[in-house]
Amino acid sequence: MRTQLMIVVIVSLIAGSGVAVLVGFIWWLGALPGSVVFGLWLMAIVGCYVWAIKPWHLRWGATDEEIARVMPGDGLAAEAGAATRAISIDAGVEEVWPWLLQLGWGKAGWYSYDWIDNDFKPSADRIMSEHQNLAAGDEILMAPGMGLTVQSVDRPRSIVSVMNDGSTSWCLALYPTSDGPTRLVSRWRPNLGLPLLMLAVVEPGAFIMEQKMLRGIRDRVEATGRIGTD
Repeated sequence: MRTQLMIVVIVSLIAGSGVAVLVGFIWWLGALPGSVVFGLWLMAIVGCYVWAIKPWHLRWGATDEEIARVMPGDGLAAEAGAATRAISIDAGVEEVWPWLLQLGWGKAGWYSYDWIDNDFKPSADRIMSEHQNLAAGDEILMAPGMGLTVQSVDRPRSIVSVMNDGSTSWCLALYPTSDGPTRLVSRWRPNLGLPLLMLAVVEPGAFIMEQKMLRGIRDRVEATGRIGTD
């Protein structure tokens, strides 16, 4: 499975880079000074992420109102944090909705980076009629045997799902605006009991993939609309 292999490669490269920096400091400064400097360097990186990058990416594209809004599925993951991200799409709710129904490995893909998701297969750039009947109990797969189980589908407003291990809930919802565009809002609620190392790896990685997914959906919807008006 190439997607899983790519994830392992990326994590290994990150870990290997850290080890290489540590070895470099020790070689340059000696064992104890090098280890101390490495520790300070690592703390600076973590501090920058926690105080600057994380607050930004956890609410990427979302307004204060969207952050505060109660969304479907908010109560499914007890003692959970939240990442709420959003994007405006120049189309109506009904035009965006079909693209959400077909999300997932083995279907339309994730509209994200094709070299890592959907087993390197390009995400669909069309509506796939065979994947438009999403219902509670269906799976939205990230890879074979790994993904989310759909809890509810409120057509054409929201899809709520939960990771198969129960650790995280996800709501993908559409909100029309008074001035025309539809707001596509994604809320992940990961359980705060997850291991710190897992959160440290998953959080930034999930953001990188999700912002691309949101932009991918927007671009496909808007491109389809332009084709339809030609």
